[in-house]
Amino acid sequence: MRVLGVNNAKAEAQWQELPVPKVAKGEIRIQVEAAGLNRADLLQIKGLYPGSVEIPTLGLECSGIIDQVGAGVDEAWLGRKVCALLRGGAIAEYVVCSPSVVVSAPKGLELSLAAGLCETWCTALLNLWDQAKLLPKERVLIHAGASGVGVAAVQLVRLLGAVPYITCGSQTKLDYCLARGAEAGVLRSQDWAAYFRGLGLQFDVILDPVGAGYLNKDLTVAANAARIAVFGLLGGTSTECNLVDFLSKNVTLFGRTLRTQPDSVKRRLLAELETIVWPAVQRGKVHHCVEQIVMPDEVLGAYRNMQQGDQVGKTIILMK
Repeated sequence: MRVLGVNNAKAEAQWQELPVPKVAKGEIRIQVEAAGLNRADLLQIKGLYPGSVEIPTLGLECSGIIDQVGAGVDEAWLGRKVCALLRGGAIAEYVVCSPSVVVSAPKGLELSLAAGLCETWCTALLNLWDQAKLLPKERVLIHAGASGVGVAAVQLVRLLGAVPYITCGSQTKLDYCLARGAEAGVLRSQDWAAYFRGLGLQFDVILDPVGAGYLNKDLTVAANAARIAVFGLLGGTSTECNLVDFLSKNVTLFGRTLRTQPDSVKRRLLAELETIVWPAVQRGKVHHCVEQIVMPDEVLGAYRNMQQGDQVGKTIILMK
């Protein structure tokens, strides 16, 4: 079968041929319909993503149909349309995993489009709902607002009754986010911290995939008792922090990546996804935000677009 791996010598993605996996006791096998592309893939290709060293294949999420179950697994799983949240290897024709990291695909949405929901929405749920304990009417600043996680976060913030603001890379991306629920936003090429301070805005929660390049500016627009969630390394792996702002504002800083969470946490997040998000998808209150669908021979170009910052919303790859 085809699976997308990493050529470490060239630091690039590369298709590989591997045997079709067989299920062991307690496992299921999914014939993959589609898989999501994520910025975490780019970091893995560079050897920078936490927890990826032992996983040589790419892809954190997919959708498909269960075609085989192992001993001890209820055969009622067979034929079920599902989404899976994996630690790697999702960009393949088949994947084997535990049922605990699988959720039934939302009704009324094409199975291929569902491939782009798990990673982005569970990342947003992990940071905003589980960790930051977001409350109604709180203000949330979302960096990289037009990314897959960013657009999911904008919509989740609205679902939870809070108010999302964003930064992003172009006017096209800003317009895209405003159309999906962002209250306001500013281009990252501007002094975004000064812009928000000029509006008299302070944020209760800041969702930051940049980290190193933004942390000190985050502190200048943080409200008292703000929670800052760093979940990416787009700005590098280290920085200096202004502890005066950090301490005087009683800021809580935490870092969470979805990939390194145990299956028990992923199971809880998938249950939250099914309870909070799926009904909104079915009612048309939430958009899947899949804006690009590529075939296997187009995936390297899709990663280049992502690396250059040209991506808006979510990109998925069709595997069938």
